[in-house]
Amino acid sequence: MREGARVNFEWTVAGGVVNFDTHADRPGLSYHGYEKGQAQAPDSGELVAAFDGMHGWFWPNRGRAPVTVTLRTRGDYTELKEIK
Repeated sequence: MREGARVNFEWTVAGGVVNFDTHADRPGLSYHGYEKGQAQAPDSGELVAAFDGMHGWFWPNRGRAPVTVTLRTRGDYTELKEIK
């Protein structure tokens, strides 16, 4: 995403809850956190890029059962990737 770009998002979790970390990375600079949470099932809102770079979510599942996270986005980004 480019600095100032806006993305509307909604994510849901089937089968349980997850922790989440909404963050951004850019080469040569440290981690930039937007928001973190624990034991969440859904979330929605708008992400505004603080700078040019990669912006996204990390969902650690601390439960014992598998879960499925579904992310829906709409907005101004150049590429969408799933990194496992």
